[in-house]
Amino acid sequence: MYTLTVSLSTLRAARTHSADKDIRSYLCGVYLDTAHGFVVATDGHRMMTAVEPGVRKPFAAPVIIPNDMLDAALKQFAGEHARGKPLGAVDVSITVDGAALAIMTPIGQVHGRALDGVFPEWRRVVPKADSLKPITPTVCNWQYIADACDAFAIARNVPKNKAGQHSVAVHYQGDSPAIVTDGSGDMLVIVMPMRHSIPAEAAAAACGRAHVDTTPAPTAAADAA
Repeated sequence: MYTLTVSLSTLRAARTHSADKDIRSYLCGVYLDTAHGFVVATDGHRMMTAVEPGVRKPFAAPVIIPNDMLDAALKQFAGEHARGKPLGAVDVSITVDGAALAIMTPIGQVHGRALDGVFPEWRRVVPKADSLKPITPTVCNWQYIADACDAFAIARNVPKNKAGQHSVAVHYQGDSPAIVTDGSGDMLVIVMPMRHSIPAEAAAAACGRAHVDTTPAPTAAADAA
């Protein structure tokens, strides 16, 4: 038996990228990569990864937390533990005892069993940092990008429950406004850049970190959480 620690906000974010009702049951959950110290989720179309030192246990087997167990735990993180609240990013303790899992919540524990199956080798999807082409990012308000995507779906009369299947492209031109299109020349959305600065090296740094075989040991604060 061993205990892992992971940020509550990371679990919330990862859950948005795990598969629902997929025949590949091992995708219907959030993967804790104990060998490298990452939290990973994918539905086969998109993937989210996040460094979490408290998950790293090199000699422990990786774990896939099932969606239903995670959903039950997240429902209990309300009030000051809700998304965006002061305690919304606290560390969560996850106890692993074979296939049995327990997630600590402010009011108790949620028990379940880890998903069977082998999670995909997610690092194969992440480009090597030295293979990236030069990047000159435009910093935009993400909500504006999301609104632009929704506008295309509405304009094309795509039902709301299928809006996510309508493809769009976001064209970045350095510090210029982003141009959003859906492949037709009759409509576009321009999103003005923000004045905040995100260095171009950030993408290479994130990809490079995904391919590092070791991560920093958990901090004292994480151990005490």
